[in-house]
This record gives sequence, structure tokens and C-alpha cells, in this order.
Amino acid sequence: MAKNPVFKKCGCREPVIGPDGAPAIDAAGKPKMRRLGASCPQLRSESRWNPKHGTWHFQIEINMSPEPERHLGQGGIATETEAEAAVNKIRTLVAIADEHDDDPAAALRLRGDIVERIRAALKDRRELPSAEEIRQAAKLGIPIINKITVAEWLTEWLNGKGTIATSTRRSYAGHIDNYLIPHLGTVPLDKLRVAHLQAMFTTIAEDAEIIPAENAARHAMKQAAARAWEDSNPDAVRACREQLATMPPFRRAVQAASRQRLRATLRSALSAACKQQLITVNVAKLVELETGKRPKALVWNTARVARWRATGETPSPVMVWTAEQTGSFLEHAAEHPLFALYHLIAFTGLRRGEACGLRWVDLNLDTSTMTVAQQIVQNGWETEVSKPKTDAGERDVALDALTVGIIKAHRRTQATARLAHGPGWADTGLTFTNPDGTPLHPAHVTDQFTTLVAAADLPPIRLHDLRHGAASLALAAGIDIKVVSEMLGHSTTVITRDTYTSVYDELKHAAAASIAAAITGARKAGAR
Repeated sequence: MAKNPVFKKCGCREPVIGPDGAPAIDAAGKPKMRRLGASCPQLRSESRWNPKHGTWHFQIEINMSPEPERHLGQGGIATETEAEAAVNKIRTLVAIADEHDDDPAAALRLRGDIVERIRAALKDRRELPSAEEIRQAAKLGIPIINKITVAEWLTEWLNGKGTIATSTRRSYAGHIDNYLIPHLGTVPLDKLRVAHLQAMFTTIAEDAEIIPAENAARHAMKQAAARAWEDSNPDAVRACREQLATMPPFRRAVQAASRQRLRATLRSALSAACKQQLITVNVAKLVELETGKRPKALVWNTARVARWRATGETPSPVMVWTAEQTGSFLEHAAEHPLFALYHLIAFTGLRRGEACGLRWVDLNLDTSTMTVAQQIVQNGWETEVSKPKTDAGERDVALDALTVGIIKAHRRTQATARLAHGPGWADTGLTFTNPDGTPLHPAHVTDQFTTLVAAADLPPIRLHDLRHGAASLALAAGIDIKVVSEMLGHSTTVITRDTYTSVYDELKHAAAASIAAAITGARKAGAR
């Protein structure tokens, strides 16, 4: 290595003097100039370095014997102390290769890799790796030079996951394409730090606060454009469209729970990188995020229904009907082709996909038993048949006498439809189908449910909340939580308890109030 690798120079120039003592002229007729570099007289002032002129540089020669030596250098450093510190750190890093002198060839390769890793850091003006990082990588056989970016690794990781469900792949791809690559894609994989992730999640959280207002403004402008069109006002339509062109597109706000799922995708990808020894630390495990708690389920009690009718406000994303409201819905839907499906969800807590995928061979009406063995899931608009969501999802569910009777009636109705269609009937073996026997699309089941709820003048719930209602009402009726958990296909009772305890307590109090009212009414009648 060079004896004096640290020096100071500047960018000052002076004319080149020709042999005749006159300034030399280039081909364009302009004076030739040369850099003064380390010889500039302004670099020193009164025998001291002038802190206001020039910057510090270093140039190190690395012995690669028997190969040619290599050079490492950098300029633009503010102080001599910083330049000397960089030189000392580089020498320390390069010397790590000497710790492997038992294998000279391996030591030489390691030295070369360390030099190239340092060169890349100097070029990008990134922090030099620590001696511990290099030493640990060398010990574990992790590549010292890792040029792969986060975007490249995420793409490689997803392409290599060949056995995951289509819905899971779609979720991973959405996270990667919409968030992880735009925010982190250009970062070298081995340089990904908690700070990068914290910055990404902060930006996403800030966007989540403004997106609803932006979406509302865009929706209002689209409505204004529609009204202008109906009023045959082309100027107003044009003005609205011009405004829309300047507004952000409709976007989905990524709330706390979704940010946790986004972090889970990155954590899984980085865990795979750790296993392949591309990185030593999974920074996704270290970033701190707001807890993504499930929204609290609430019951549509009298007060909430009254407020909803007055304002249209729904107090929680997850709402549950009372037993009376559920009964009103089923009574209203009794003549609908999907009545038996909705009844089955309301009474047994089936998931939408499980109900769509239920086959006649999965039903034993003689023993009043239903086996959940498959589901029809929606991926985008496409559908596919798959196993239930979890291992616990494959289960046997007991059926009550009323439900058995309704399913038998549905079977007779389907048999009539099969005869009417003749050869055109699609023999899928499914319990619930379209009029021609083809599988139901899950989205159609949801759309029909939403229409029926509105027509019944009931407070709104999601179709999945009908499943919540089945669980909550079962718990309120005193059925053991383990039995309810098995009915729902939960892997543990913890999930059941965390999801439904609040609703269970509320329904218990409502039931107690009803009993008290009935007893009080009976006593008053007796007193008369």
C-alpha cells in the first residue's frame, strides 16, 4: 500500500505555457488549461492547510500478488481526519482476508471480493461495510459482493414460489408491484435497512389519511360530470373532465392491518434471502408498526339502527344482526333461488366460498351432517376450486332439523330445474348452482345478498357478517366456544374468542333484557 495515501487538492486551473513562453492554444483557438491539483498555492496558508480551499482525497494500492495490484480512492472529503479514518477502515477490511491464510487461493479471492465491495461503496458514496459484517459473511460463506437489488430479489422470490395458492400469489404480487418495488426496489438487497422500511410505511400511512378525501372529491366531480351530461351542458361536462384529469386516480387506502400484511410479505421474502445467505439480518422483523387490530364487531341494536336510519352511518365495518333481524332477512328471502344458501350460512357460519363449493356428496341428510371439503374462491374475477382456507377448515358440521328440511326442499327444486334443462344441464354435483347447473360465482352471491338486504329494509351487513352472526348467536345461546370454533373451521378457540367476544357479550345483555321484559310483562298481566 502507498505510504502517504492521503492528500489534498483542488479544482483550480491555470494556462498551459508553451515552449515559447506564451500560453498554448488548442484547436478551437482557446487557451489550453491544466488542473493545479495538489500544487495549488492556495491550498496552504501560512504553512498550514487552508480549510477554505480544496478537499481531501486518498489513493490506496492493494497488494493482490501474484495478481496485479488494485487501487481504491475517493475525493471530496471535508477533513484530513475523515480521509485518514477511511484509509484505516479500508486497510482493516482488506486485512480480514489474511485471517484465511490456511487457503491462499481462497484468501486471494476473498481479498478481491472485499476490494470490489469497498469500490462499489466508494463509488456510490455509501457507508463502508463493518469489519464484523465482512468477517461474518466470510465465515458463513455469504457472498461479499451482492449486487442484487430488492426489486430483483422480490421478483425472483415470487417466481420461485410454485406451490402457493393463486389468491396468495395475487396478494404477494400486489404488495410487490404496488408498494415494495416502488418504495424499495432500487436499494441493494444487502443495504436494506430499517430506516428504508420506516420511510416507506410512514409515506403509506400518510397517504392513507388523505386518500379518502381525494377519492370523495373525485367521486363528487364524476357525479357533477354525469349531471352535466344529463342536463345537456357540454361546457360543464368538458370543465369537469378537465378537473378530473388533474385529480389523483381512485386509490385504496392501506390501513394499519393491511400494512401489517404488507410487512409480512416482505418478511417472508427476506427470510428466504437469509436462508440463501444473501443477507444476514431480516430487517422486516425489526421495523415497528402500528398494530393492525381487527375492527370491533358491533350488533345492530335499536339505538344504532335508529341512528343509521337518520344519518346513513354504519358504526363499524363489521356489523352483526340480532336473531330477529336475521329471521326477518330469511323470511324476506324465502322465495329467492339462493335462499337455502343464505340460510345455511346464517345457521352454520359457512364461508362464502365453502357454500359455493358445497357438493351433494358432502351432505348426509339422513344423519344431519355436512362435510366441508372444498371451496370456490375468487381471484380477481376468475374462480377456482381449492381446499378450505386452513386444515381446520376441513370439518364436519351438524345440521338442525329446520336446515335439513330446507336443503331437502332445495334439492327437489334443483331436480325440477335439471329435468327442465335436459341435456343442457351442467352436472357439476354442486348443491347451489346457477339455473343451468353451472357453479355460482362468489361475487354474484354477494351482489344478490346486498340487494336482498336493501329490499328487506334491514340495516346493512356484509355477507361475511352473516357468518359472524351465526357464531355470535351460537355463543349467546350458550354453546361451548370449542364447538362453535369447530363449526366455523377456526384453527384455535383463540381466534373465535378474539373475534366474537364483544358481540357475544352484547347479545347476552340483549337476551337478558328481553327475558326481563317478558317476565315483567307477565307479572303486570297477573297483577291485573
